[in-house]
Amino acid sequence: MTLDEAKTQLTAIRDHLPADYSQQAARKLMSSFENYRQISQALGRSIPRASTGIRTEFGDIEGNIRTAIIGTPKKAAESAFSQARRHITDDINQILAQIPAVK
Repeated sequence: MTLDEAKTQLTAIRDHLPADYSQQAARKLMSSFENYRQISQALGRSIPRASTGIRTEFGDIEGNIRTAIIGTPKKAAESAFSQARRHITDDINQILAQIPAVK
């Protein structure tokens, strides 16, 4: 995967994250997270993780999404969904900010 391809895919993932919580949206977020994780791990070879803030541990995001998928209690699920979405968005933004500098 080239850096340009990664940038395009990450931008699409970020731009299509579900905005509002529902169990279906949480499942979609999990799918987006899996795609993000694969790209991020592949980029780890091209972009130094220490300088970009790219996560090397994805467990906290995945745990939050799983809590959101379970859906109970609802307030906890909504909070977990929001946290996971924010972490994914922040991580993707950090990666995208680094890609032009690497070229």
